[in-house]
Amino acid sequence: MKILSMMNIYSATSQKWSIRVCIVALLATSACKKDSPATDADDSLHTPTTDRVELTNDSIFLYAKEIYYWNENLPSYNTFNPRQYTSGSTNLDKYENNLLAIARYSTSNYDLITEDNETYTKFSYIEDRESINPEASAGIQGKINAVNLEGNGNDIGIHLISLLINDDDESKYTLFLNAVDENSPAHRIGLTRGASISSINGKNIGTVAAFDNTERSIIINELLNDPSTIAIKGKRKDGSDYEATLNKTVYKSSPIYKDSILERSGKKIGYLAYARFSTEENSIPKLDSIFAVFAAGGVTDLVIDLRYNGGGYVSTAEHLVNLIVPNGTSGTMYVEYYNQTMRDGKATILKNQPMRDGSGAIIPRGGTYADIDYSPEVQKANFSKKGSLNNISRVVFLVTDETASASELVINSLRPVMTVSLVGTTTYGKPIGFFPMVLENRYNVYYSLFSTRNSQDLGDYFAGFTPGGEIGGTNMYNSSTGNDRDFGNYDFGDVREAYLAQALNILAPSTNSIASSNKIMSTRSRNVTGSRQLLRIGKRHEFKGMIEDKFMKQK
Repeated sequence: MKILSMMNIYSATSQKWSIRVCIVALLATSACKKDSPATDADDSLHTPTTDRVELTNDSIFLYAKEIYYWNENLPSYNTFNPRQYTSGSTNLDKYENNLLAIARYSTSNYDLITEDNETYTKFSYIEDRESINPEASAGIQGKINAVNLEGNGNDIGIHLISLLINDDDESKYTLFLNAVDENSPAHRIGLTRGASISSINGKNIGTVAAFDNTERSIIINELLNDPSTIAIKGKRKDGSDYEATLNKTVYKSSPIYKDSILERSGKKIGYLAYARFSTEENSIPKLDSIFAVFAAGGVTDLVIDLRYNGGGYVSTAEHLVNLIVPNGTSGTMYVEYYNQTMRDGKATILKNQPMRDGSGAIIPRGGTYADIDYSPEVQKANFSKKGSLNNISRVVFLVTDETASASELVINSLRPVMTVSLVGTTTYGKPIGFFPMVLENRYNVYYSLFSTRNSQDLGDYFAGFTPGGEIGGTNMYNSSTGNDRDFGNYDFGDVREAYLAQALNILAPSTNSIASSNKIMSTRSRNVTGSRQLLRIGKRHEFKGMIEDKFMKQK
């Protein structure tokens, strides 16, 4: 029997292209009713095809029509014409262009971000599963160097740097490392935040006059552009000299940069610098151990350093919240809001998506994502106190524009139940989460699926959280100089470091400590305003997102 398909959607369950919705049989006279809002009267361009790229481009759009957070803004099939996205050297490039076009329909262009005159999706993205080797590849879309959410790294371990004008010679600058991943090649030779680099591949750097002409290019292209090998020399944070050649290497990294207990004005303050909300296996044992030490040490207040934390798994974020909250905290932590189609149980296209575990394997007898109740009444998380650190009433978060998603979820969830302050700069602004749709049994498509709101119904922080604004604290951004005071000249947890010094002054004000801190700051960075910072460059090319993984657990 010859069949004309009105809607081709790849079924990951059967591993073949399945035919849904209306069919017309040449040898039969029966027809079936359209059961999906993904098609409409304006679908004359949606003709039968066996072209794999056309079929997947169709699927990317048709899924969006039902499950994309802003699906009500999407036009008809004919108007959008998903098969037009054929430009790109790879199929992934073509599909990314399709997804970018969908993101342009997000309300207020929330799902778009423009950097260096190029526009990208801010929340949604697609990755090629075949390019993801969990032992040797890491980062968003498997394209860029980073440590992934399983803790696997494949790089030299240096991503962010800060350039500070030298106080004793203003014609010179020093390049400081802002962060180094544990167990990376850089970390293995003793480099941490606060270490410096004075030579890259035999080329000396540090002259202000030569920065724009030659040295910027050396730093960006040779140090920050995922080098396979690089020769560097400089000083460790303790002032000792080093000279080494680093080779890009696969390694396993901890999500913890640093943890310690700090004493100020008779108080004991727990400090935790946390890199990413990695898998429960990679994060939770370490977090539990640290908070047990905090409890045994009599900690009464917390500083949580999330300045480079782009998010990760929701379950790990919930665990951190429950470690922080005071004893007896109960009720709603946050609520997930899906679009109306999903809430009403009408996203029937999800029948093509079998339930998968965290590794991407289909869960036997797990059903499909269409079986889930996406109503707000069901999709909420409640507080459930973890650990023995009780009676914490105040927490300061250190944040930057790299602080995103699950990090912002933690901040927003804690606001109603304790005193929360922020020190740093405006966060990324991502109240949106997702879980993957699998197409061709090859591509993971992470559509913007849900937004989150806390127990006071506060959410929609698409512009991010600005310290000292909606949430109290100190904005470390200096608009006159364009500096954010994240200098990198001291290690995580060093009380002389600008962000941490300010956080301690919020939790335990002391005139002497403020004066002392500012004096020490002046020694290396002129003053606390950061006016002598030349530049901070580089990005934490890690996952920025909030993965809802409660559906990804074995039943």
